[in-house]
Amino acid sequence: MDQTYCIIGLILVAVSLLYRHLTSTYGYWKEKSVPCLDGALPGLGHVAPMIFLRKQMSDLYREFYNKMPDRSVIGFYNFRSPSLILRDPELVKCVMSKNFKDFSDNNFEIDKRMDPILAANPFFTNGDRWKASRQQLSSAFTSGKLKYLFESIRIACAELDGYVNKKCSGKGHRDTAELELKDLFSKYTAEIVASSAFGVDGDSFKSDSKDGPFRAVGRLVFEPSIAKGLIQTIVLFVPMLSRILKIRFIPKEVDQFFRKIVQDVMKHREERGVKRPDFLQLMIEAKKNSKVDSSLEQVFDDNVITAHAASFFFDGYETASITLSFLVFQLAAHPEVQDRLRREVVDVVSKSGGLTYEAVQEMVYMDRVISESARLFPVAGALLKRCTNDTELVGSDGITCPVSTGTFVVIPIAALHMDPEHWPKPEEFNPERFTEENKQQRHKFVHLPFGEGPRICPGQRVATLIMKAAVATIIQKYRFELSSRTKIPIQLDPNYFLTTAVGGLWVKFTPL
Repeated sequence: MDQTYCIIGLILVAVSLLYRHLTSTYGYWKEKSVPCLDGALPGLGHVAPMIFLRKQMSDLYREFYNKMPDRSVIGFYNFRSPSLILRDPELVKCVMSKNFKDFSDNNFEIDKRMDPILAANPFFTNGDRWKASRQQLSSAFTSGKLKYLFESIRIACAELDGYVNKKCSGKGHRDTAELELKDLFSKYTAEIVASSAFGVDGDSFKSDSKDGPFRAVGRLVFEPSIAKGLIQTIVLFVPMLSRILKIRFIPKEVDQFFRKIVQDVMKHREERGVKRPDFLQLMIEAKKNSKVDSSLEQVFDDNVITAHAASFFFDGYETASITLSFLVFQLAAHPEVQDRLRREVVDVVSKSGGLTYEAVQEMVYMDRVISESARLFPVAGALLKRCTNDTELVGSDGITCPVSTGTFVVIPIAALHMDPEHWPKPEEFNPERFTEENKQQRHKFVHLPFGEGPRICPGQRVATLIMKAAVATIIQKYRFELSSRTKIPIQLDPNYFLTTAVGGLWVKFTPL
């Protein structure tokens, strides 16, 4: 009996010590006089709903944001680590721009050995590697080079139009096709990436029963599932565990796919002296120039070119298709906006003699519609930053918050986008919020679909070009109407860290 009591006592002591360890940091924000959320779980802090795929990242941080509406900054615990959510736009500006040197890193640690391609993406790199990577990738997105890429975008637009037309002419459709938007626009963006990045035919619109190679890769990496959601969550948010378990975000066969296609295309062009107006050609030229360009911090080689071409795919394929999906959904839900946008597109295209690069730039109302759709459904619901130097944040409410190096800082994009303090009737879809006059009256850092400051998305301009060209192509020929297959209100899929709708976004296309 005494031995049994001894064992029970030892177990209780061990449990007590473990509990004390798992909760030992949870008084940090109280000691700093910073308001903090209640209910931190031992070892998991406040992020358990996201880690266990019960709540999507956008929804979780928006919930935290709304719990303390009168505070400029909120403390919470990311596992055991004291972390911050910013509510004050001035603090957001401070972190993203004004005091960028103190918050220059994104809060990701991608293992270069397990995910070499992802680790070279500017979004996932930090320090000098980020500077070099961003400089190299940004060199492809100047105005002159975007115009250079536009011919590839126009070819993909023709494929998109042909596909929708075929669907509307199919047996039993009665001239109306009911399409899932994410699936439709993933085909389009896969085709654009295949053509404008790699100079090859992606075969994305050829068959519904079999994906083209780029669409297949996109599904393999991005299509939400519980298993994939767990893998992505571990890699992005629990990097130590991913290293122990040797988990990859990008499957090995995808890594090999990109290496082979870049190697084959470069060899073909070198042997035959072929040049094409695409992203890969721009990278090849940059590689040649890097031998004499001392301003570059990292010399181009074939591995760097492969990584950047893959980055073009991952950024262009997924983020653009998600944004396009919600954009056309909003047009279907708001026919008056759809009609006005159609009038602008028809007018601009007719004056320009076709869908040209210059014509797309003139579509001002289109820009407003895209901005408002991205406000309601930003692709990334939060930006995750890391403090790189000890500093101090002072909120408009007088809260003074010391921030130590390594502190995890959340910029809750989706929450800022829906705050009635910044956006009257935030649930309403109203593109007039983005007239020049209205933008001037609003704080710049409450609308962040592409980020802001030095780490603003380098592909923002090409993504916008891709989206505007697609909408301009189809809105001239088809009317969009909501389908009963779309689950409203929209629920975000917790199995994916980006913004996607549970059940998909279904819209009816009817030829005009």
